[in-house]
Amino acid sequence: MSKVRAVYVAMFLLLILTLAAQEQGTPMPQPPALPATAEQNWIVKRFKMAHTTSIYETWMAERKKIGEVQRGTIVQGLGKLSVVYEPDVVTITTAMPQLTLNVGDTIFRYTYEGEGFADFWIKGRWYKEFDGSFITEQDGNGCSKKCSGEVTKVGRKEEWCHVRLQDSREAWFRDN
Repeated sequence: MSKVRAVYVAMFLLLILTLAAQEQGTPMPQPPALPATAEQNWIVKRFKMAHTTSIYETWMAERKKIGEVQRGTIVQGLGKLSVVYEPDVVTITTAMPQLTLNVGDTIFRYTYEGEGFADFWIKGRWYKEFDGSFITEQDGNGCSKKCSGEVTKVGRKEEWCHVRLQDSREAWFRDN
């Protein structure tokens, strides 16, 4: 019984240390260079294409179209990439002392991670997968607790999927 308790205590301490490190962020004097990219964990053995889609040899701006994949085609998902050309601009509407943010300060939101979490650049610090549930979107949606920021400018972002085709070639398509 004591070994089980020791494991739980160790897991709890690890969680606390991880959360404490997250709250502090990582020093980053300047916002990330653009376009900023973030790989997302998306590896799927079989992925069925929902609609006919143009495919490219790369996600980069200098890409060449290499064909189309028809709706219903099965491909293998190798990964996803979030590409941020311009981050969202969020203006603080209520002071947030825990992040030393005052009314009128701006922060930048980069890659969405899901369920309100995203990557942020805030006053010279990088916050990976940070809880952004305090943000109200331009359409009024979003904020679920302690509403203290609002999106004042929507950035420009793209999501790209990297896949292996049935003929073993690799390709990229933009995920809408």
